[in-house]
Amino acid sequence: MVILRPLLIAFNVAVVTYLIYRMFQVIKDPYMTQGRKTLIIVAGVILLLAPFSMFFGIMNASFLYFMIYPVAISLFLYLIREAYSGS
Repeated sequence: MVILRPLLIAFNVAVVTYLIYRMFQVIKDPYMTQGRKTLIIVAGVILLLAPFSMFFGIMNASFLYFMIYPVAISLFLYLIREAYSGS
């Protein structure tokens, strides 16, 4: 358990940094429709709130979090990639 906490913190720092970077890219894209931008930004903000709620004690770090959060991040990145490919 001692080694799990630093790994979780490192993973969350990397994910939060990358999500913020990608959200700024979406905001600056002039060719994306406003509805698509809104969907991506809202999904990104919800995903950013999950680690912060865990660190502030609102939500416990559970096995379910470790299983669902990486899948949600992957789907979010797929959504952004599809937005850039024109689909």
